[in-house]
Amino acid sequence: MKSLQTLHLVAALLFPLLLSACGGGGSDAPAPTVPVTPPVVVAPPPPLKYPIPAGMWSAPAGATPASGNYVYLQSDNGDYIGGGRSYSYSNANAIITPSANGLTLQTRVEGDEAWTGDFLLPSAAGKLQAGYFADLTRTPFADSAVGGVNWTGEGRGCNTLKGWVIIDKIELSDGAVTALDLRFEQHCEGGSSALRGQVHWTRAGATVNTPVPAPIPSDLWQPAAGTVPASGSYVYLQGSQGDYIGAGRTYLYTPVNAALTVTASDAYLGIRVAGDESWDGNFKARLGMTQLAVGYYDKLQRYPFNNPVFGGFSWSGEGRGCNGLDGWVAIDKVAYSGATLTAIDLRFEQHCEGSGAPLRGQVRWRAGDNVNAPGPVSPVPTGLWTPGASFVAPAGNYVYLVSDNGDYIGGGRTQLLTAADTTIDVTDNLTAALAIRTGGWTGDFVGMNSLSQLQPGYYGNLQRYPFHNARRGGMNWSGNGRGCNTLEGWFVVDHVSYTLGKMTAVDLRFEQHCEGHVAAQRGVIHWRR
Repeated sequence: MKSLQTLHLVAALLFPLLLSACGGGGSDAPAPTVPVTPPVVVAPPPPLKYPIPAGMWSAPAGATPASGNYVYLQSDNGDYIGGGRSYSYSNANAIITPSANGLTLQTRVEGDEAWTGDFLLPSAAGKLQAGYFADLTRTPFADSAVGGVNWTGEGRGCNTLKGWVIIDKIELSDGAVTALDLRFEQHCEGGSSALRGQVHWTRAGATVNTPVPAPIPSDLWQPAAGTVPASGSYVYLQGSQGDYIGAGRTYLYTPVNAALTVTASDAYLGIRVAGDESWDGNFKARLGMTQLAVGYYDKLQRYPFNNPVFGGFSWSGEGRGCNGLDGWVAIDKVAYSGATLTAIDLRFEQHCEGSGAPLRGQVRWRAGDNVNAPGPVSPVPTGLWTPGASFVAPAGNYVYLVSDNGDYIGGGRTQLLTAADTTIDVTDNLTAALAIRTGGWTGDFVGMNSLSQLQPGYYGNLQRYPFHNARRGGMNWSGNGRGCNTLEGWFVVDHVSYTLGKMTAVDLRFEQHCEGHVAAQRGVIHWRR
């Protein structure tokens, strides 16, 4: 009994000490319980159905960008597709577009070169997935049980091939590719030389930073002083020896001697010149631009087969154009009214087929700058051909023809056609023109397009109708199975009259030279309705 009392006394003395040691006692709340978080166990990814062997080819260190999307191609010497070169594309110099359809992956590259890669997984794969796929043949003619590969572009492709594809990573969302890492190797026609490639692409990295035009260098070509008008619209072209397009000549066009037409939309500019020669210019600014802007545009290739990131350019005409070109455009001034182009000043240079001989040009255009071409020269210049003194004009309508020896059209003959021995049919269906049909001959005489009717005067520097300069007018005398391919000539309207807009009388002289020959076909037309 005494020992039990002793235990109670010891417990009473120790209890407060235990509470103090535990931080509690009295009215204080009990200490909170700290939960214990179990360690996170990350399950290893499931093994690939098509394991990727170690040591397979990948792009060399430093050959690909450190970040962003890219396509890298490495071609062995002797490889027909890549031509033994290496190529590197990124958002800065190309548009890279992957797509998926069933078991097929496609990657397109639109840059300085254009490529398409088609990759088909074997049917047993069931879906697009990471892995190594070997013994592939040419897509789309591959055995679906084995799969295929095919990288083509620049007009080159394999007839037959063998190769492999490694998909290191692929992510899809609603069937669309959102991330892709891919490597491949292909051998054309059983050869040992290979084309290899590596693709890295993510949707998040697909945003293209639009390259804006650079400041215009101060040392760029411009026309020499005095070679272009001080004001008004014009197109000036300066060819160089060896330049195929300009043929080494210089040309100047204004609204007086040519029709200058400019069209613009979505940062595209079209220029058309219809004069003694016909030209077409095309310029497309850089990817993402919606309007033309002042600046320097380089790295241009032939439009419309250009790298879309940098833009394109092409100047062609007279049946001549570049297959491939490189060049630049400098826009010195540009103005819009809303979305409508109202003014532009630009210069350009292009080199065909890698030639060192350039074609250069300057264009100045203002909306509404439509100057009417002047009418015929009056009074008529002296010294122009007229029938000799021995010619006696017959009564009534007639056509008198005089052909030089060596003239292909008239064959060196002199001929008088009258209403008594043939029909002389004159029409004026075209504005400021007449057509005559008589004795197997056809004559067309057209004034400048600024006229509504033929007027008395001299119409010179004419080309073959209907391939003539509309600002000057045109002509053509042909028949009996003979005609000029090209011609130069003139006609003079000595007298013309109209009643209610219809021609009722005309006296006209003409001279034409075929193919630049000295020998001429000449004639006189006298007609009354």
